[in-house]
Amino acid sequence: MNVMQAFKKKVTKKERRRGNTKTEHSRKTKKDRTGKTIDEDLTATVMAPAPITAPPSQNAPPVVPGQTGHPIVEQWVQRALDFGVEKLSDEFRQMAKYKRQDMTQNAFNANQSANINESKNRYADVPCQDQFIVPLTKPPAVNDYIHANFVGTPMVSDKRFICTQGPLDHTIDDFWWMIVQQKVEQIVMLCKIIETGKYKCAQYWPLNMGEKREVTGGIVVENVSGTRAMERDAEIKVTTLNVYYSGQTQVVRHLHWTEWPDRGVPPCKLTIMELLSAVRGSRMPIVVHCSAGIGRTGTIVAIEYILERIAENKQCPPMPDLVKGLRDQRAYSIQTDLQYLYIHRVMLNYFLEKYKDKYASLLTPDNIAKYDKFIKDYDAVAKQ
Repeated sequence: MNVMQAFKKKVTKKERRRGNTKTEHSRKTKKDRTGKTIDEDLTATVMAPAPITAPPSQNAPPVVPGQTGHPIVEQWVQRALDFGVEKLSDEFRQMAKYKRQDMTQNAFNANQSANINESKNRYADVPCQDQFIVPLTKPPAVNDYIHANFVGTPMVSDKRFICTQGPLDHTIDDFWWMIVQQKVEQIVMLCKIIETGKYKCAQYWPLNMGEKREVTGGIVVENVSGTRAMERDAEIKVTTLNVYYSGQTQVVRHLHWTEWPDRGVPPCKLTIMELLSAVRGSRMPIVVHCSAGIGRTGTIVAIEYILERIAENKQCPPMPDLVKGLRDQRAYSIQTDLQYLYIHRVMLNYFLEKYKDKYASLLTPDNIAKYDKFIKDYDAVAKQ
């Protein structure tokens, strides 16, 4: 089925049975925890980091609340369609080695060792920059360094995310001290423990209901729910953990998406949107990690950035500026051109298929042809 045919599909019997009568043109708004009004109908988002500042286009049409479509979305979509897969790949390659000019990595260097059982860094070639580093208050016998950085997004300009590497066996205690000290409520894990025969992350949380893990310094982590598939998307496995420390209980939800291959991309479904929706209401920093904490991790943060910017009715910066802005906070976020393309592929799916009625004006014959070509070229590159 090509894209034109997909746009003509009628509502299914299943949808009619559910009484799904809401139209894509309806508009809901709510306020986030800072009091800002956001467009819940588009993204249901909450939170611009200072490093990501791009002036709005002089030719950008004004956003008219309540109108069909959304000019900022339409500009973003049109740019992606006009560029296409090949030009977007070239665009990423031109900035692939970008890092902030004043970047330093003193803490990373001080905690690096040729002995993997001593090094606090999973990969010697993935530095943790000192800028925006997450500090640890050193409890007894626990190191005060962790390979993690704060990353801000439009609706929370700092500390919206903590992007970090997958813990090593000997950095699990550091990880849980970070969770306690930053009062984290949600952990998003994007890798498997073992991938292609290699250990990518330590088993840092207790797997079975009732199982507990003791952490140096007096923290106890207990699995109180077992592991269950998320109702809205079974690919996401959810575990509720109670973290006990100093007479207090901190509830932490662990969301594990295992279908994202290292340095690759998952199939283009909207699982990533369900995952972001599930954690978006968190009041505290959201921990996101894969193995290195920059590729898959940076990709999901970039998608959330775009959604939040649109929800605020603010111009999205050009994608190269957006990536550079993320890297100013977490070095080398988004590792490959394929991950860069995946961001575009998911967003096009979201706007042109999930919200196809709202953006019908974009679906000209010329744009439908461009979208069909984008999908074909993307599938060839991603081998999907």
